Amino acid sequence: QLTDPTCSLVPQVLKSCTEFIEKHGIVDGIYRLSGIASNIQKLRHEFDSEQIPDLTKDIYIQDIHCVGSLCKLYFRELPNPLLTYQLYEKFS
Repeated sequence: QLTDPTCSLVPQVLKSCTEFIEKHGIVDGIYRLSGIASNIQKLRHEFDSEQIPDLTKDIYIQDIHCVGSLCKLYFRELPNPLLTYQLYEKFS
């Protein structure tokens, strides 16, 4: 299944958000500043509905930080950390 070209190891939410940020979000503090909570939740709902939202809508262009905030939220809600507990000592 990993050789299937339609199968991606990167979740769609991360792929879409990072591509959008690379194209439109090169601003200071893109991951440091938080977006508007209602915009983050709207964007999250669109991805949860298995749609690929149009990130070029004015609501997201005007609040570019909500896209970065959604990426941070995704990583925060993972059941296991990206940097695993087993490797914590080596990382620190």
